[in-house]
Order: sequence, then C-alpha cells, then structure tokens
Amino acid sequence: MLSRFAAVAVLVLFSAPVWAGGVYWTDRGASQLKRMSFDGSNLQTIPLSGAVTSPGSNIRGLAVDGSSNRLFWADNGLDRLLRANLDGSGSTILYTVPGGNSFPADVRLDLANQLFYWCDQLRNVIQRSNLDGANVVNVITNAAATGPYFMDLDLAAGKIYWGDFGGGAIYRANLDGSSRETLLTGNNNTRGVRVDPRGQMLYWINRDDKKVHRCPLAAFTGGTIPLTHPAVQTLYTNLDTPHGLALDLRARKLYWADTGTNPGNGEGGQSICRGDIDGSTPLEILATGLEPWDVDLDLRCADYAEWTRRCFRRDANPSDTAPGADPDGDGIPNAVEYALDLPPLYADRSELPAGFIAVGPTQADYHAITYRRRLGASDLTYAVEVSTNLTQWTGNNPVPTTVELLPVPLGDGMEAATARTLYTITGRPAHFLRLVVTLAP
Repeated sequence: MLSRFAAVAVLVLFSAPVWAGGVYWTDRGASQLKRMSFDGSNLQTIPLSGAVTSPGSNIRGLAVDGSSNRLFWADNGLDRLLRANLDGSGSTILYTVPGGNSFPADVRLDLANQLFYWCDQLRNVIQRSNLDGANVVNVITNAAATGPYFMDLDLAAGKIYWGDFGGGAIYRANLDGSSRETLLTGNNNTRGVRVDPRGQMLYWINRDDKKVHRCPLAAFTGGTIPLTHPAVQTLYTNLDTPHGLALDLRARKLYWADTGTNPGNGEGGQSICRGDIDGSTPLEILATGLEPWDVDLDLRCADYAEWTRRCFRRDANPSDTAPGADPDGDGIPNAVEYALDLPPLYADRSELPAGFIAVGPTQADYHAITYRRRLGASDLTYAVEVSTNLTQWTGNNPVPTTVELLPVPLGDGMEAATARTLYTITGRPAHFLRLVVTLAP
C-alpha cells in the first residue's frame, strides 16, 4: 500500500503586506528601541508606556519572544532588566541589580521553561530568573577572565555559550553551569556569540579584527582551539565595529549591529547589516543609527511579500522572487517554500510533507500526512486531498475525507500539522495523499 504526497501552489497577485515579524534593535546612542522590516524598510522607534517610558540610558542586549509578543532587554545605566510588549506597551522592570558595580550586558530566553537569562560583565556571572524577574539564581560564576559579555542558549543540547569581554575566548557549559569548557581563544574582543543547533555551527563576532566568524561545533570535541585553526571560517571582514549578532537559519541570513566607534575604518559603521549565513554575498546596510548595539529577530511573516523581504537581498532580480520561481533549482517553487518555511536560495528537500501510517481509533491503521504550516498568514490556505488513482482527488468539501490531529507548535510562526484519512487502509492497494497549498490575495 502506498502513501505519497504532492505539493501544489496556486499563484495569484496580492495586496500590500501586513506588519508581522521583522528586526528589533537597540540604539544605545539614541537610547531607543527600534524595529523594522527584514530589508530595513518601515523603520520605527518603539514608544514605551507602562512602568518606564524610556528603555534606559545605556541599553544593551535584547531578546524577542514572538510567541507572547514581548521584548526583553538590559539597561546598564540603571543596572536593570526590563520587558515590554512588542508595540512598547506594558513596560515592566523585571529586576534591578542590588548594590551597584554591575553591568547587565546580554539577555536570552528559555521559553519552554519560562526562564530569563542574562550575563553581568562586571560581576562576572551569568544569572537567570523566571520570566517575571522572580527567583534570581547564579548559573555560572567567574564566567570569564574579563567577564561575560554576549551569550546564547542551545536548549535542545542543554548548553549555554558565552564570550569573554576583553579576553578573546568563547566558553560553553551545561545550563546548570556544570561541565564548563573553553572552546576557542584569540579573538580581539569577542562579541555576538550565537549557536545553530541544527547545523551544528557556532557563530561570533571578532570586534576589533572587524570580522564575523563561524566554526563547526565538531571542531571543539578535542578541546580548546585557537582562532587560527583551519576549521574557523571568516564570513565577513573589513567591518567597522561589529557587535550584536542574530541568525535567521531558515532564510540562511545573519544580521549584526555595528556601533560605528571606529568611523571610516570599515564597512557598515553605525548601522544594522545583513549578510548570507555562509558569507557568499556582500553585506547589505539596512538602517543607520547613532550607536546600534544589539539585534534580534521576530521571524514571523504575515504574507508572501514580507517573506521575500526576509529571504532575498534588496537588489534581487524580480524574476527570482516571483511565487512560481525556483532560484535554487530544487524543484520547489517559492510559493511552496514560503508556505513550508523552506530556504528559497538553498536546495533543501529534507522537510517536505511526509506520508506515514497512523494508528487511529480501535488501533486501526490509517494513511496520514504531516507538513509544516505557517500561522497567521493572510494569503495562504492548506488542504489535504486523497486519491486512489492519481486522477481523481477529493478533499474535505463537501464530504470530509480527512481529519486533522492536534498540531505541534514549532516556533517562529510555524507549526507541524498532521491529517489522517477517515477510513482505514484495509482493502486499499493504492492510496495517495497530497498537500495543496494555495497562495491568494
């Protein structure tokens, strides 16, 4: 018995985009929180209301919680950690570090466990609390020779990564602080540490060498390596003063903030920049500020136009960004790549819809299909259809042929959807399922 799928996109022109995700960043020089579309358009200053009306005089790291539409950040001016809704409303002071002599520098979120992490450079600790700022505990003490400055979490592997403010090292430990390792040495001031768990790659910024680097995690299995190790790759160089870093792994893009404190000495000073995750195309300067410091992403897309701004360069050929185009030559048109959140410029068929046998009521077997589905998009519909001959297909209208099972949230505005037939596979020597994706106004 067979269980197969086909993916089809019906392509129609559509209207102007609706705001959904985008790029969030701190402008330390202007004491402002900013947001904009993925290509730098629609730049806005986020107005704060609630407990505070200013993000602070020395704002640093920030983290976006797209699932709850909230933004977290650090203000070293008053030694405190804060939170607000993405539109700036409901601002809250989560925690004020007691006693002074503190430097909250970067923040990260563990949403599954409702935990908020930050690093304090002057106190040389990495701490965490609940998302409301309660129950503050030390995770790592004596974190780095000159204090921890930028950090990231690999929650699937139970690891935390961080950089050394002035010592040039990058470290790793378990989320409880145990099994600490020094991974790499030799940076000229480490900034913007980020990890790609799926691709097993570590990314970071070498600030005063004006470079963005990456290295496979496998290179660290034998112990500490130097910056000159052959596994270390340089993605972008001749920058001004690169600082905060964010990854869009699905679109294969990376974003960084450049503070511009070395004016005229390289590209991208006082701006938010974007490049390819493998460094294969020149950087794009998306927006400028007085002193851009850190950056994070809300990867949700409300419509196809917003997705193209996320995945393609601003100077991309319109023929490559059209819904029916297939610029990476993997046989999947852009419209379907958008619907399934696949990379349009990198051939990847590993996460297409998949057929399988599901166990249903009375332990009977049913044909089923699972696929990735975009939430909240204004221009997409998904339908599962069945056939026994690949000629005649039936969906759920007017007579139901499948039932949807409980979807699984995937984050970033995506979920894993599953549907199974209403009848068992018994007596069906040939049976097919397909996913029909419709892109409309």
